[in-house]
Amino acid sequence: MAVGTRPEVIKLAPVAWELEARRLPYFLLSTGQHREMLDQMLEVFGLHPDEDLGLMRPDQSLAGLSAAMIAAADPLLARVEPSAVVVQGDTTTVAMVALAAFYRKIPVAHVEAGLRTGHRYDPFPEEMNRALLGRLASWHFAPTPQAAENLRAEGVPADSVFTVGNTVVDALLAMRAKVAELPYGSFDLPEPEGRKLVLVTAHRRENFGQGLARLCQGLRRLAERQGERALLLYPVHLNPNVRATVERELAGLPNLRLLPPLGYPAFVKAMSRASLIITDSGGVQEEATALGIPTLVSRETSERPEALAAGVAELVGTDPERIATQASRLLEDPELHASRSRAATVFGDGLASRRIVETLVERLRLPASSG
Repeated sequence: MAVGTRPEVIKLAPVAWELEARRLPYFLLSTGQHREMLDQMLEVFGLHPDEDLGLMRPDQSLAGLSAAMIAAADPLLARVEPSAVVVQGDTTTVAMVALAAFYRKIPVAHVEAGLRTGHRYDPFPEEMNRALLGRLASWHFAPTPQAAENLRAEGVPADSVFTVGNTVVDALLAMRAKVAELPYGSFDLPEPEGRKLVLVTAHRRENFGQGLARLCQGLRRLAERQGERALLLYPVHLNPNVRATVERELAGLPNLRLLPPLGYPAFVKAMSRASLIITDSGGVQEEATALGIPTLVSRETSERPEALAAGVAELVGTDPERIATQASRLLEDPELHASRSRAATVFGDGLASRRIVETLVERLRLPASSG
């Protein structure tokens, strides 16, 4: 099982827990694609990599990371000789570890398979990574019926596609229960003090540069219009391409706080308290939909149409005025806000990891439990 980024740890941790509960052995590989945030999530979820490739380099190119990852993963796979390789999502870690496994004819299980926007560069490079997985993987664990249909429409054999739900819901429900009784103040988060809380995340590669700058200009307009009525919290990604733009565009606003990346317990607590979320993250769209928190998606496309169809999420792109206007409407119109605050189960029921492990046990002809 391979992880390299914060979301991958969140979404594969429940699979690891299910394997552990059944006493089925697994080897956890960390590529180190996102170093600090990856380590933080591994600690939160109690996971300990058996091998860490440590591939993160400052301002690393996609080509350099991809080449280094295949070169490092290949000898490891030769040594470990796994029965299968489990990957999640659509990052460079996912695509390159899966490709290395394919070269050694090791079956690949793809968790969160079948997401598509239909635009090869949006999101970049994730759309092409997951299309590649659609050809490489032996077993495709689709989170929704739409994702499963996307795969079948591309000619993926129907008997290799399994609609299981999204493991992020498994992780989210477990963490929400864990933090429910803990006071908001115990997480070292700024207190809203009677104001509405707006939670912001933005880090997508395709928004680097002008797109992120425009998003920040929209946040500035929103903060200035809301004044003392709202507090904006923005945990800023550690990527220097993100930090430099955010700090330049958003400095000096009294009702907008720039924070370091939050641990998952604190992030779940902040989401649960938020009146509105503004994000370019796919995972946050899923979490917000499961919690019923109105969400503005600062992208032109989304591979999570279920969030849009559920009425929780809305695409606003990176147009500054549209972001500020739509956010203000949701904060100021109680009826509109209530209509968008309906938790939906379109991304799963919390049992996705169980279904995944049961399928792997069947397909690999493993004992239902070991020991």
